[in-house]
Amino acid sequence: ISAYTLTSVANPMVAGQTIPVYNLNPSALGLVDLLDDNSPNNRMYYQGVDVTAALRWRRASLNGGTSTGRTITPTCDVQDPNNLLYCDQTTYDVPFRTLFRVSGTYELPWGIRGSGVLQSVPGAARHLTYLVTRAVLPTLTHPSVTVRLNQPNTLFLDTVNQLDVSFSKTIRSSGLEFRPELSIFNALNANPVTGQTNAFGPNLDRVTAILPARLIRIGLTVRY
Repeated sequence: ISAYTLTSVANPMVAGQTIPVYNLNPSALGLVDLLDDNSPNNRMYYQGVDVTAALRWRRASLNGGTSTGRTITPTCDVQDPNNLLYCDQTTYDVPFRTLFRVSGTYELPWGIRGSGVLQSVPGAARHLTYLVTRAVLPTLTHPSVTVRLNQPNTLFLDTVNQLDVSFSKTIRSSGLEFRPELSIFNALNANPVTGQTNAFGPNLDRVTAILPARLIRIGLTVRY
């Protein structure tokens, strides 16, 4: 850190606020100091509760569970002090988030077997970044420095709620076994956002990916 000088630039998202930028001293540019060691301070730990259950009733079976928890990562031992901003997540309110999943099968009339999977998966956390260049900070030694704009675990992608179902039937004839199958993925045709642009600029928040649309697959398995 002694090779850097602390300065600041205007926060492009909040008027009147500034964000710290550590500028490498010109005398240290190009110097290389290779040292590999393990940090005694950087760590990651998980807090949460997991619950699973299984049920059989007549022609039905169900398996499922939930996982509610959070991961906290203090990582303030860094090579580049520009990564110090928001590095200690223990000082912020990291929310608990819940994942849910249940799957099951059911024997329908005429030998048809139905199965399905229903799941709810919290969206990933978004880390908004700002590319500081010499156009923003003329005294910058490197061509650019990337800094973070938002506090950790304050902005998330959409929760993905998805239902997949399938139906199959086994038919035996003349020593052969036929198994036609109909599968429907994302049966409810949900469209949560699974990717967005996080770099500040004209494309900030632009959607880059959504859950694939409903997909129907028809298959046939033959065994002999």
